[in-house]
Amino acid sequence: MSYQSVSTAVVNSIPLSGSVPVEVNLAGDSHDVALWIWEQLVPQVGSATTLQGEIIRAIELLSWEAQNNSNLNWDNSFDALIAFLKEAFLGQSMLARWLSDTDKKQIAADLARLSCFILPTELDSRVYVEELPYINDDLYDRLTDYLVQFCRQHPAVIFF
Repeated sequence: MSYQSVSTAVVNSIPLSGSVPVEVNLAGDSHDVALWIWEQLVPQVGSATTLQGEIIRAIELLSWEAQNNSNLNWDNSFDALIAFLKEAFLGQSMLARWLSDTDKKQIAADLARLSCFILPTELDSRVYVEELPYINDDLYDRLTDYLVQFCRQHPAVIFF
């Protein structure tokens, strides 16, 4: 399953209208739920005020940067997004407590892969595909799926 239309929404985001909903709308498939989170819980500018919104915003910003810019704009703000996702998925959050140890191992490996790369400007003849910025949808989709699965069990919006 691809969330490409959610990534496209990074550029064409829909502004929050009025108050933030108190529960995630779970109608439809995982893509529909992820898109709803993006449209309802992620502001046009700046960080989200909910755990679900900020997680989807972080995943999509990382995806956008890798897939569209080959991580050429990578700076401390992207490191901060990785750190936030580590805390959200692996720290002490309600989401982290809900995940299994197997899920956490996969997430830790996925986040390590996202943050460990050689910039295209530093390429040499020894570079292997696994050293380049991660551009395939599967890893980003997997992280999004963990969030959607959590929301299906715990639909209440978590403010922070």
